Amino acid sequence: MKLLMVQVPTSHLGAGEKVYPLGLSRLSSLVPKEIKKQVLDMNICLDPWTDLKERLDRFAPDVVALSFRNLDPLAGHQSSYLSSLKTAAILVRTLAPKARILAGGPAFSLFGKRLMAEVKEIDIGLAGEGELIFPRLLTPNLLPDEIPGILWRNNTQVVSNPSGPKISMDDIPPMDVNAFCPNDYAKANTYVASMGIEGKRGCDLWCGYCLYPFLGGTCMRLRPPSKIVDEMEMLNKEFGIQLFHFTDSVVNRPSDHFEQLCHELIRRKLSITWTGFFREDSLTQHNLTLALKAGLTAIYFSGDALTSRGLGLLNKKLTPEDILSASRLTAKNNLLTMCHFLVNLPGEDPEEIKKAREMLDQLLTIHSPVGNLGAVIFNHVRLYPGAPLTRRLIRSGDLDPNTDLLYPVYHNPEKYAHILHEFEALCHCAGVFSRLALGPNPLGVKNPIMNEMTK
Repeated sequence: MKLLMVQVPTSHLGAGEKVYPLGLSRLSSLVPKEIKKQVLDMNICLDPWTDLKERLDRFAPDVVALSFRNLDPLAGHQSSYLSSLKTAAILVRTLAPKARILAGGPAFSLFGKRLMAEVKEIDIGLAGEGELIFPRLLTPNLLPDEIPGILWRNNTQVVSNPSGPKISMDDIPPMDVNAFCPNDYAKANTYVASMGIEGKRGCDLWCGYCLYPFLGGTCMRLRPPSKIVDEMEMLNKEFGIQLFHFTDSVVNRPSDHFEQLCHELIRRKLSITWTGFFREDSLTQHNLTLALKAGLTAIYFSGDALTSRGLGLLNKKLTPEDILSASRLTAKNNLLTMCHFLVNLPGEDPEEIKKAREMLDQLLTIHSPVGNLGAVIFNHVRLYPGAPLTRRLIRSGDLDPNTDLLYPVYHNPEKYAHILHEFEALCHCAGVFSRLALGPNPLGVKNPIMNEMTK
């Protein structure tokens, strides 16, 4: 049997930012030795479709596994990556008509049944984690009804098998660094780490817009800190990787596991740095000091709302003071900080926008003297099927239940659609003045545009 593993394009080609295909690399290490295997990450190809065609022609695979990581680029973009999956599957079926086509990955898991209907060339879909299932899909005469967590075709019907057990974090397979070489990614990026590291899977927070609990489970499964650092050390010493990004939904929860990880990194004395998304109310001076000693070089926050009402609406279980306190800590420690917020939330009015603006002013004032605010990223809520906020909008009549959420759909009522751009302009100006040491946000509360908007 010959297997071709393909990461389909799910990034803006030409943007230059590359992401190591961590999930596919782990699955690659599970392929039995008797199977002839080739891999292709189309995201790092100069001419990805020509490369895929040539690989199919030359290798003539019996099985092709397509990994679909992202549905769309977020950040308000209206483009969809569905065409990448669909075109890849059609190309495989055309050039390798007898090949078994598998599909999986986070984006596929979110819309598995719909994608099986949309892309009829896919024979079997893998929803959720693949480590326990993938090797079973490579047998010549598999019995699909006996394999948990897959979608398969029974004549004209798509059958969805119940999920099976999730893998123990002690048993996460290693990366296949021979098939997917880290050197191909290490020096490609300008702004973000190309190499992801898993500290845990799953999330118990249930934020209103998020599907992390669906993808990884509703409780956190923790990876032993020694194994996390073993992987970082290997990548550092064998490939010279110096910057990592934790793929955890929240890197600093639970606190005891996070502090154990920091102590292990400190003990190893590795010449590395790392980033990750942090939970504001779990950040303390004690664990931040540990993290800095352990190599933390930039911190990401996803507070997501600037007001008490917004935080409640999104079920963040945070207060504005939690967000301000975390910013004070990162400013005090002069740590590069990125903050993410969602604007034009359901039910917002001029008074709520005024409160959000005041909160934003406080954040800019905290960071301005130090100049450690790398970016404030504003987005609108991307609506996913089954997410609590989506269900709420359908119940209230603000979202047609027949809306096709496979394609990018954002909650962004026209009346206040300009808020995002006004807030971006405010932060841009404040950032430039801070970097030039010209004092706090020059727009201040006297900005006539914002004053008129929030009357």
